Amino acid sequence: MHTTNLSLTVAGTRVRRDAAGRYCLNDLHRAAGGENRHRPSLWAANRQTADLATALEAEAGIPALVAEQGGTTPGTYAAKELVYAYAMWISPAFHLAVIRAYDALLTATPPVDPAKVTRVDLARMILDAEAEIAQLQHQVAEAAPKVAALERIAEASTGSTCITIAAKALGQRPRALFGWLQQHVWIYRRSGSATWCAYQHRLAAGLLEHKVSTVSRPDGSEKTVHQVLVTPKGLARLAEAFGKAVAA
Repeated sequence: MHTTNLSLTVAGTRVRRDAAGRYCLNDLHRAAGGENRHRPSLWAANRQTADLATALEAEAGIPALVAEQGGTTPGTYAAKELVYAYAMWISPAFHLAVIRAYDALLTATPPVDPAKVTRVDLARMILDAEAEIAQLQHQVAEAAPKVAALERIAEASTGSTCITIAAKALGQRPRALFGWLQQHVWIYRRSGSATWCAYQHRLAAGLLEHKVSTVSRPDGSEKTVHQVLVTPKGLARLAEAFGKAVAA
């Protein structure tokens, strides 16, 4: 049971241990809420508990469940396996909390005594730190395009924008953006027409929209003009796409 010198803490309650490494069930009882029906003595009186304690004692050679009367640390103390059984008896949620607390205890990094650190230990610590820094730098580099995309969106005007203005927000030449949108099946031109249209699936996805307006000709007549607009959602998608392209 002597797995670590660190203290087991469940639900903010420190669980004491005796000289043999057994855990105090009274502390666990408090961590579980302290209800009378969950007293360790009631659980210890079960036949199943007694059988499990006997089996563990046969393996370990020391009592797996003891009740300390008086002294400085009175209470019921149990081996780890019995701690799990007691927690399960209380509730599945508390059982899970105890398992996670014990896992955290096992994986906790023990405190380093500076007086006992050798040159080899120091070199290993430096290498570990450098590896961690490299990993963090890699994560930052991967996130940079998305951060840049969000910055571009923040700088862009609110609402849907025409492709020319979207190109400015994305840091692209308008002609280049028109070409990219055509190549990646966002927009197209009908045969013999100079007007751009949005593909239906881009409209359905909320990335583009059509604006229809009426303008006056010099002769006084009117004509209907169709214009493709990039929505905020579409601008975000484009910013991420162009950010990844730049990063590559």
